[in-house]
Amino acid sequence: MIPHLRHAVHFLNARLWKPYGEPAVYAIIHHPRITASIATGLIALAVGIWWFIRSRRPSAEELERRRREHLTLHGRITDGLILDARTLAGEESLDPTPEVLVYSYRLAGVTYNCAQDVSMLPDQVRGYRLDQPISLRYDPRHPGNSILVSETWSGLWQRHYR
Repeated sequence: MIPHLRHAVHFLNARLWKPYGEPAVYAIIHHPRITASIATGLIALAVGIWWFIRSRRPSAEELERRRREHLTLHGRITDGLILDARTLAGEESLDPTPEVLVYSYRLAGVTYNCAQDVSMLPDQVRGYRLDQPISLRYDPRHPGNSILVSETWSGLWQRHYR
């Protein structure tokens, strides 16, 4: 394999000789325009690859939506209790559609206190009340990973208004 590689290098070098008898590598290194063009091309290629990788990374909202979807489809259901309703700043909320719901549930003798940002799902949380019994979905492999509501499922026991 190595002799064939050497032969290919010698062949290409012979084809790329300059009229003065200089090898192509020497010409590339010692001519500023060629060197600058190659450097600019490599930088542009690196920036293009970085931008492509960066643009393909999902946003935080997309990751949270995927987590809710996964728990909706594969999570187990258990009972819990709403403890508090808060704003994203951590202040208590009296709004009928809070931004964060704090809830608690117990599995295998362990009590989990969790909170879910529900600001993107205001229609799903209308009619909640504190100390309301709820159903929630959790990941059996990571029981602290749980949700009260998602785009297609709600564990809140909705009150019906007339």
